[in-house]
Amino acid sequence: MIKKVAKKIFLVFILLLSVSFISYGAFISLYFYTSTPKFCSSCHYVAPYVASWNISSHKEVNCMGCHEPIGSLGKLHSKARGLNYYISDKTGNYVLPIFDASYISEANCFRCHTGQSSAHMNAPMINDNHLHLEYIKEERKCSSCHNEVGHDINIGLDEVFK
Repeated sequence: MIKKVAKKIFLVFILLLSVSFISYGAFISLYFYTSTPKFCSSCHYVAPYVASWNISSHKEVNCMGCHEPIGSLGKLHSKARGLNYYISDKTGNYVLPIFDASYISEANCFRCHTGQSSAHMNAPMINDNHLHLEYIKEERKCSSCHNEVGHDINIGLDEVFK
């Protein structure tokens, strides 16, 4: 009797573990697929920004490299935002300009431009630039000076303010 219960518990455990691995694999696959410029440009109002990104100095950095908070919760945060944008695009329920779509994590700028990202070792370093240090102390955002680095146009602004 105890062996049967133990066997059932073990099978349930294996089943839950299998479902967890399959779910995680599906999430990661979907995460990488939906993090590509090709996918992002499937929304009609994002296509011009992806074209602009293609000729920018950041063309080697995928969308999430700039537009996603760091960490596991950052991935969930960006995908929840992305799902909202996708549904808004498909239903036409959005207003331009889309200010929150241009979310950029300052930590991502620092990760690449202070040499903490092995993926972008050729990024210009700011570590020895005292002017950048002063701006950081003043809590200025990178985008206050570098707002056209990833895209030379801002999402929705050019369409609304012609």
